[in-house]
Amino acid sequence: MLQAASAAGPDPVVVATLTAERRTPSSHTALGAHHIDAVTDEQADAIHHAYPRLEMVRSLTGAIVAQAAKDPRNAPGYSIPGEFLRERGEFGQTRLEYACRSSRWGS
Repeated sequence: MLQAASAAGPDPVVVATLTAERRTPSSHTALGAHHIDAVTDEQADAIHHAYPRLEMVRSLTGAIVAQAAKDPRNAPGYSIPGEFLRERGEFGQTRLEYACRSSRWGS
């Protein structure tokens, strides 16, 4: 799969393919959700143990909701801040928080 270098530099597809072959499960997880299915349950448990999620989604949406609640102009209807603020008020959590908690990777 190696190619001779051209004047324009290496082929990005070849570089990405060779790099992907050397990735660990945690780097697959960090670099994109489309690689998550390649991680076994045992690897996922090891990743969670080494790198706990620490409620990242709840913290991030909380900061957005706090900013949105300060002024209605910060949360226009159907915007992400507006929807987060509405969902938190109605349900106590956003759909994003619920989806993340329900997933294999947690929040």
